[in-house]
Amino acid sequence: MSKRFSTLDTTRLLFEHPKILFRMIERMDRNETRYIRESDLVAEVMDYTGNLGKADRDRVRLAMNTDNLFRSGLIIDIIKADGERRLVFQDALINLMRACNASLYQELTDARLRGHLVTLRDVRNRLEISSFSDADPDYTELRDDLNERVSQLIGLLRQNVLRMQTISAQLADLSGDASRAPEKYLEFRQNLFEQIVTLYDRHIKPTLVFLNPDTRLPDGSNLFETLEAMVRLLESNDNHSLADQIFRSSLSLNALYKPIQAVAQEVEHFLRKTRQGMAQYNAMEHFYGKLRALKDDTETLSLRRKWLEGGEFARSTGFLLGLRAQQRPKHYAFGQSSSYYQLLFSELDLRLTDLRRKAEVPVLQEVDGSGRHSRIDVQRINQLYQWLESLELRPTADLVRELHGRLDGLIPGYRFPDLLAALNRLVNSPPEGMQVVTTNRFRTLEQAPDSEQFVYRKRRLEPGVTDIKQEPSHA
Repeated sequence: MSKRFSTLDTTRLLFEHPKILFRMIERMDRNETRYIRESDLVAEVMDYTGNLGKADRDRVRLAMNTDNLFRSGLIIDIIKADGERRLVFQDALINLMRACNASLYQELTDARLRGHLVTLRDVRNRLEISSFSDADPDYTELRDDLNERVSQLIGLLRQNVLRMQTISAQLADLSGDASRAPEKYLEFRQNLFEQIVTLYDRHIKPTLVFLNPDTRLPDGSNLFETLEAMVRLLESNDNHSLADQIFRSSLSLNALYKPIQAVAQEVEHFLRKTRQGMAQYNAMEHFYGKLRALKDDTETLSLRRKWLEGGEFARSTGFLLGLRAQQRPKHYAFGQSSSYYQLLFSELDLRLTDLRRKAEVPVLQEVDGSGRHSRIDVQRINQLYQWLESLELRPTADLVRELHGRLDGLIPGYRFPDLLAALNRLVNSPPEGMQVVTTNRFRTLEQAPDSEQFVYRKRRLEPGVTDIKQEPSHA
């Protein structure tokens, strides 16, 4: 059969209908093979094209024909074994399809990582005996090989990080039975523990060890020591351009350590969850996945899809109906509020000023609850008022709370009623340039640590004299 499509046309059709190869790669990974059976490919193509129009159906079937794929160079080998034909696709095509679907990223195992490290060590050893001359073809080939292997390693590790960052959905799939079979929770938890430990030991932990610059390996240098040795060799031979490139690559590799460390912490946190926590976790991931799918539908070449078509999603989840009628919680945008930070720094400056004057702080005379003398009370209030007059004040919406925070713990013998008495004089003779305005018309204070509210009312003693009566009132 002659080739029906060119390599470019065939590749374009493959990416216009990517689900076919996506499913084939998933099956290949599940079976842990490097080939795709021809019968599986034919069955998948027939199933996928059943819902297409006649013109598209014929084009896809012709493009995905084995002979066309082989002649186009997308299939590099056809193996006949056990009465079936096995198709080996180009690695570049498979890797590109994996790059289009995060769920197809392959986790790096300890064996694969060590293979990359051994290769880089070999490049370093060959670099030590190299001529470092651009006229030497052995050196130029070695330089190109070094660039290719470092770039390939960074690409694989970046894919691995993206794959690990989707581990939340994977943990949600593993914990899906937690809310459906509570009577088998202990058995389920044991199986879940084994699966996650395997994931952690086989993929996450080896990557953490590989990217840790402090790792000590019994068989030689670690990744960053190997790269650093090559940088030194290149700099000592005046190849600063390549040395700078390798140094930047080592920085990129070092930056990948923290995201994978965060994934490891998430796995450890998940293993400590209870059954109820797993059910809640699974529910949130389930609905997040649906919203993510709706968002992905808008990220296409079509500019007409700008909004999420979430009407059906809202109707299927009862808690969304009427949500717009609910009052939204108010957030405090401290990060964008310059006035908040100015107020905060002003308060810190005032507290620091008070601490610097701690040697001048008055000591208020202690008095007992019974047998109090008015002379002692007046003396205490005068001492406190003199201190208040020397304080630097700032505009505030709650003068009582601000002053109490600055006096409590600073002045020995201070008690909250002393401040109320001193404030009476402060209201009548405020500091220069300041004005005390009463805004709390109900005289209600929420100051006591045990959440009691004290209401202060003026009580008539005798004509022309007033006093303040304290009546504790539990709210």
